[in-house]
Order: sequence, then structure tokens, then C-alpha cells
Amino acid sequence: MSKSSFEQKIEQGFYTIGRQRDQLASEKRKLARQLRYAQHSARLTSLSKQYDFGMVFFAAMGAVSLILFDANSGSDAWLTPVLAVSMMLLGGAIAFRGRKMLNRIRYFQERFGNWQF
Repeated sequence: MSKSSFEQKIEQGFYTIGRQRDQLASEKRKLARQLRYAQHSARLTSLSKQYDFGMVFFAAMGAVSLILFDANSGSDAWLTPVLAVSMMLLGGAIAFRGRKMLNRIRYFQERFGNWQF
């Protein structure tokens, strides 16, 4: 084997190793992007479920309080409907925030969901 042939093989080996290193780095970046997307998407979905639960819980508690208002006729009978309406308003506010969260999820998925990972 001549010296120039040996040097050419070494150069080709370095080139091949460099190309493989670049491909591995690209794959690593791609997997990191997929992981960040999946984590953020899961976090948004979890928040959306929490908003849904809060909305249903406070609206139901307000409705139950209003139903119980008929049975409660005492000196502080004004407290029950005020509490019920405030709970229902809180449920409505949570629903409004949840709607904004759904828009945020939709925007996130439109922007990043169609990436070719």
C-alpha cells in the first residue's frame, strides 16, 4: 500500500466519521425537539383538564347552593344566593380561561404539530 493511498483512506475515514457525527447530532436535535413538543403538549392538555374540572365543580356547587336556598329560610338567607352566584361566576370565569387555553392549544398544534420531525 503506497503512502498516498494510505493517506486517502485515513482522510475518507475522517470524512465518514465526521458525517456520522453530524447525522447523530442532527438526530439528537430532532429527538430533543420531539420531546419538548410532547412535554409542552401534555402540559397544555393537563391544564385544560384542570380548567374543565374547576368549571364543572364551581358551577355545580353554585347550582346546589341555589337549590338549597329554597330550604334555607333563616336570618342570613341572603348569604346562600350570594355565595351561589359567586361560585357560578367563578365557574364562568374558569370556563372563559379554559376557552382561552383551548385556543392556545389549537394555536400550538397548528404551529408545531405539522413539523416533519
